Amino acid sequence: MREYIATIIIIAFTSICFWGMNQFGFQNQMHDVLWSIGAAFALLIILLIDVYIYFIVCKETPWAWKKGEKINS
Repeated sequence: MREYIATIIIIAFTSICFWGMNQFGFQNQMHDVLWSIGAAFALLIILLIDVYIYFIVCKETPWAWKKGEKINS
């Protein structure tokens, strides 16, 4: 259940960030090298924050394996 909550929070955060980038004017400056590098760093930071949000919300649930299943090898 925590994965779904984390996904909703990540989608909301990323959407707000992309809206902010559009309001700031990144799409109008795509031929300028410095604006492109700035947009790349912004997207990288957004991605890292998304991963951080996932780990904060989910805590240990992504690593909880189902108990009682046999491993087929």
